[in-house]
Amino acid sequence: LKSIFDAIEVATVQSDENTVNKRSIEDATINSAVEFRALDKARAEMSQLYKLLREEGKLRVFGAIGRLPPSSLRLPPPAGPIYPTTGSKIITPTLLETVTNMEMSSLTPQPTNFLLYGGAILATLEAIVSLVYGINFNFLVVTTLLLALADQILVSGAVFETALRIFRPEMTTRITKHEAGHFLCAYLLGCPVEGVVLSTWAALQDGRFAGRAGSAVSAGTSYYDIDLSEQIAGLKPLTRDSIDRYSIIVMGGIAAEAMEYGRADGGAGDEEALVRFLRSLNPRSTNAVSAWTPELIRNQARWGACQAVLLMKEYKPCYDALVDALERGGDLGQCIVAIEEAAEKNGLGWLRHPSGIIIEEGDYGKWIPYSESDGITELNGSIEEPSVPITNGGTNGVPTLGEDPITEAEEFLKMYKENLTQKLETIDKKLNELDNKTSVSDQK
Repeated sequence: LKSIFDAIEVATVQSDENTVNKRSIEDATINSAVEFRALDKARAEMSQLYKLLREEGKLRVFGAIGRLPPSSLRLPPPAGPIYPTTGSKIITPTLLETVTNMEMSSLTPQPTNFLLYGGAILATLEAIVSLVYGINFNFLVVTTLLLALADQILVSGAVFETALRIFRPEMTTRITKHEAGHFLCAYLLGCPVEGVVLSTWAALQDGRFAGRAGSAVSAGTSYYDIDLSEQIAGLKPLTRDSIDRYSIIVMGGIAAEAMEYGRADGGAGDEEALVRFLRSLNPRSTNAVSAWTPELIRNQARWGACQAVLLMKEYKPCYDALVDALERGGDLGQCIVAIEEAAEKNGLGWLRHPSGIIIEEGDYGKWIPYSESDGITELNGSIEEPSVPITNGGTNGVPTLGEDPITEAEEFLKMYKENLTQKLETIDKKLNELDNKTSVSDQK
């Protein structure tokens, strides 16, 4: 396996730049647009190799989520795609906390203000140097700015990133775990992974990440989703399955950090990429939703984060093995071998049933764990759900189930917003009544 994926990595490095989940230093604004490359020879061969290895049972967990079971398992196809959660796609903040057992703030990237503090410290040091050695302060400031600009233009901020990692040694581990989240989500969802880099210096030497002057890429995961690439290019109708897959992969880094550290410091760039991607779909996404409004975009981000968290909990041994391989400097082949060995050791494979079902009940929705779900019936290791047509197509060589029925998400979110507004108005009214009673008592 390792030699096969080593060859894949070499071939795709020499090919065109591909779709990349990239993490910017301190999550600075990502300026470039979301890019999707058409199928080329290297990636056609890569997709075929992934497919062949999966069908022969060599890759136990590639395409384990939301895909038909590989023929080697000889299982009847399920009626619909199996994700960690099934049912409604409406994820309110309260429901997200219930399902993931995490606070909403844990899955919201938090600014660290490290650059602000670092700049203040550097300015203070320059002021001290100016006073002690009599060097003009303005000269020191201008020189620093010019050096920073040269670093950004020539090596995409690699020198600054190196200094940042010296002062924050934990940053390397955090980035590794963040990228492992992207990697594992893409792999489990059946999107061939091409490679991963964990530093700007490594990115500059990699054809899939280099050539990004000024973008300050400090880490990134490169994967390929042929269906989404062709749909964005207008060769095929855009499907909700492709949008959902992209959402889970993008939110996978945030979910990984939240699981490992209790909060996500990185990922603001990932959120921005998802928002920009969904907004770009509005003119052509009529087959999925009427329009990607801000409410729907926030809901899609919560849905993606929810699926990513449950996915990584289900395949935690694979995630831990992947992190260990990345920390040891493993290449693509070593990372995939680590994932597959962990899956085999822990009896993990194609996902046979969801962790639970979400139903639109009450103000916030309801989560029913799989063991308590009376409405979900296990059938030979698959899940029998409302009938969903099965297509003969596939994604990246992995058979893909038909479209998931789309919940009336926009109407539900509007109703949810109206309910919250009414509750706030009721609270304000009660507070005013209490204030009036207090005023009357004071007068007496």
